[in-house]
Amino acid sequence: MIFTLTMNPCLDRYLYVDKLVVDDTIRVKKVVDYPAGKGIDVSRVIKELGGVSVAISLLGGETGRKIEEMLDKEGVIYSTIRVDVETRTNIILETSEGQYRFSMPGRKVSKKKLQSVLEILNAIVRKDDIVVISGSLPKGVSPDFYTGIIFTLKQWGVYVYFDADGEKLRAGLLGNPDVIKPNEHEIQRLIEKEIRTLKEYKEEGLKLLEKYNLKEILLTLGSKGSMLISHESCYYAKPLNVKVKSAVGAGDSFLAAYVLKSEIGKEEAFRWANAAGNAAVMTPGTELCKKDDVLRLLSMIEVSEI
Repeated sequence: MIFTLTMNPCLDRYLYVDKLVVDDTIRVKKVVDYPAGKGIDVSRVIKELGGVSVAISLLGGETGRKIEEMLDKEGVIYSTIRVDVETRTNIILETSEGQYRFSMPGRKVSKKKLQSVLEILNAIVRKDDIVVISGSLPKGVSPDFYTGIIFTLKQWGVYVYFDADGEKLRAGLLGNPDVIKPNEHEIQRLIEKEIRTLKEYKEEGLKLLEKYNLKEILLTLGSKGSMLISHESCYYAKPLNVKVKSAVGAGDSFLAAYVLKSEIGKEEAFRWANAAGNAAVMTPGTELCKKDDVLRLLSMIEVSEI
């Protein structure tokens, strides 16, 4: 069974306007809300591609209930840890000149609720299950929280995918996850070194595999494509020439497809991941990939070994 864990979910509210004018009334043409948070996005994509997962997240207030209703509508199975604070809402202004993203701060979650996360995992996760841990942490929670959660899951015999940035990524790696999914900026921040070539990415990736006892690194490189680095092989895929509407959610779509298809083999799962990532940029706002687009793009993905 696949589970996703989102510690700091949010509602993404898109406001569509023509342009921003100082000291003038801005008329909003359209408002669109999306349930958001990296783990939630992974579960949504798994559902879209015909799979089953359980999205575990901390949700509170009316915003939290709205996210639950939206997940119900999409048919995503979820397990909510109700918190006493309102789930945050991010504001994204979409204009003819570009996009402006306002990421709202969350509020502190009680230690009791944080402890509930481990209790829920203990109640529903079993040996050989998969848990995808993604994204940021609530305000005031130490990155070490991820160290403990991942270490505990590994002790239970769970296969862990981990997607985070900065100190959270560093702390989580100490818990020994099986797979990480950094993008090009996140991996360079991790190793504190600029990387210019695919060969360098492979070399640095192999060092990380050895240092942290990882099985695989899924590396998304934006317009430069993606890589799958493991001890046995290193695969690379170029991005497709598709019309880009929004790159938001592409990495989550990539990860979701790989996790869902991992049983069919690394190379084929990597192909599915790339099809999903490319399909995601074809959708507006924070919409994720569509299954029909993924299936149409799948045969176009070219995977080579480095």
